[in-house]
Amino acid sequence: MAKQEKYARLCKEKMVEEIISRINEHPNFVITSHMGSSTSELEGLRKSLKKSASNYLVVKNSILKVVFDKIKISDEVSKIDGGMGLSFSGQDILATCKALATFAGTHDKFKIKGAIVDGKSITPEKVKVLASLPPKEVLLAQIFAGMKSPITGFVNVLSGSLRKFVYVVDAVRKSKESSGAPAEAPAEVKA
Repeated sequence: MAKQEKYARLCKEKMVEEIISRINEHPNFVITSHMGSSTSELEGLRKSLKKSASNYLVVKNSILKVVFDKIKISDEVSKIDGGMGLSFSGQDILATCKALATFAGTHDKFKIKGAIVDGKSITPEKVKVLASLPPKEVLLAQIFAGMKSPITGFVNVLSGSLRKFVYVVDAVRKSKESSGAPAEAPAEVKA
């Protein structure tokens, strides 16, 4: 009997180490409750998360409490109840949040409990806000367009002034040609 207890303890320690190593590899993750969701539904979620280089792991509550204590996010322990899961984000946390929010919207029993993003705890409401944001590439394009806009406006103002000057000089030349006077070279201005 003692040998079985040692084996069970060893298995739990290995699970804790595995989850901690995944958290170290992917520090942004979402905490969910999947109680009442079927295995096939969770497999569908895993497939949709795979598109964003994320993955989903079902975790035993006692193991999750130990993990949260070891990585010093004890505030999240209060969220642990029922069947729990962690979704480890790939490069884009927004895509992960979007996939989870979509799944939670179509599956009433699946709940988003919160998230850890850049070491900070995020509420479920903020996870849904993250899910509603456009993809990372679109946000970067909008920022770039916003930075480029004042420069483009400045260039247009300068070119407009230059264009008006050219039109004035051309009009003066045409008026002198039409009056019959030969066009003179502009006099140099001495400073």
